[in-house]
Amino acid sequence: PADSQRGSAWISRDAWRGGGGGGGGGGVGGGGHQNNFATSGEDVAIRAVHSEVSQYGDALGRSACTSIALTLALSFFDAMTTTTTHSAADPEGVINSEFLSRSVRRGIEMYGDLRSNVSGVEHSSVEELLTACSGSCNSESKNIVLSLRLLDSSPRQGVLSNSAENPMGLETILSSCRADAADSRSYVAVVITKPPETVLVLLPPRDVQQSPSSTYVLLDSHPRPQQLSPHFPSGSYGLFHPTLTSLVGSLKQIFPATELGSDVPEMMAMMYNSFDAYPFQRRSRC
Repeated sequence: PADSQRGSAWISRDAWRGGGGGGGGGGVGGGGHQNNFATSGEDVAIRAVHSEVSQYGDALGRSACTSIALTLALSFFDAMTTTTTHSAADPEGVINSEFLSRSVRRGIEMYGDLRSNVSGVEHSSVEELLTACSGSCNSESKNIVLSLRLLDSSPRQGVLSNSAENPMGLETILSSCRADAADSRSYVAVVITKPPETVLVLLPPRDVQQSPSSTYVLLDSHPRPQQLSPHFPSGSYGLFHPTLTSLVGSLKQIFPATELGSDVPEMMAMMYNSFDAYPFQRRSRC
């Protein structure tokens, strides 16, 4: 079945940025099909896993990306804390097509359960969903609040920019989320919202001596058949990056900075390019 299939591809930095060839990459739910792109010099490999299931496969899912991101975060922490194998202590050991499909469906179900308890805005905010979860009679929805801990000084507000010196850019904001982790041995799951879209990134533990993994992960329930060359995911997907810089490069393809021109007031331009980051870790188990 499609849910149990895992498609993957190794992508060089040049190919990722559109400089390399490489057709459609690993097909959606590609059953383990793998394409290899030659890497050399400073090229870095980015591994991808796909699922045929996206948020648009259900009528309720169109606006469910924020609840899906929260569900992906909790599912990831649960998988990482219940595993007993060394290979699964790395995100690539727990995130596969089945993980993506299951989490997307659970997120859509949670959105359906909670939508009567949030504002009339179709795309609910993280704050609205957390409040709704705390008052929900559904045990799975309530488990989001009971299990996820939002780090202090959140949300972290940033501004998309083409400048590498931007003090509020993606790299700076994500670096601060990782640095402020309450548990230095655990991943930080950051829900990034730039209306109308939300994605999830996973930042490796700050204490590299105690962690077997240093992989940066992007999880997204949106199909992007016109983006993210060379494999153009037509379902939900995960991307595994070796560095924060390569993760930010992927995020900038999804959330490119928009230059509005010199006639647009600076404050308006900043608002147009603003994003919010909500860093979570798992609450300690009693």
